[in-house]
Amino acid sequence: MLPFGASNQTILDCSIANALNCVSNVILVTGHRGEELFERYKNNKRIQIIHNPDYKKGLFSSLQTGIQQATSDYLFISHGDMPFISEEVFSLLYNNRADDILFPSYQGKAGHPVLLNHRYYDYILNAPVDSHMKSLLTALPHRFISVNTNRVHLDIDTPQQYQYLCNKAL
Repeated sequence: MLPFGASNQTILDCSIANALNCVSNVILVTGHRGEELFERYKNNKRIQIIHNPDYKKGLFSSLQTGIQQATSDYLFISHGDMPFISEEVFSLLYNNRADDILFPSYQGKAGHPVLLNHRYYDYILNAPVDSHMKSLLTALPHRFISVNTNRVHLDIDTPQQYQYLCNKAL
């Protein structure tokens, strides 16, 4: 919820806006500060807000919570702290969709968003909550789609990354 980009925008606002440029709706899984996020996004009909009461169990529990709500044949998985993922990356993955899982890859390293085929929803829902998302997904049929941008790796996890990437956003 830190300020980012244009006035009154946050990191999450930018991440959601980028996704909504390419998809019809976003499933926003909340945990800590869930009520604040609900209040901020409740009037946007394209955002389905789902609270994960088990968010303290880790990221994988939030992935499972979101997938429980998925009704589409494909689902993008991304983090809310990745405000630089472009429409081109979403489109490239979607245009290469098939019966597997797609990862964008920059310089040989997988990034986000990940495009998940619906055939794997139940597998993920039935996996142990302490599963590691990347290990689980790469154990399934998958491909890496090369992209020409490091933005698939740019997330904001530390104050230093925040300061650095705020300067890039200007």
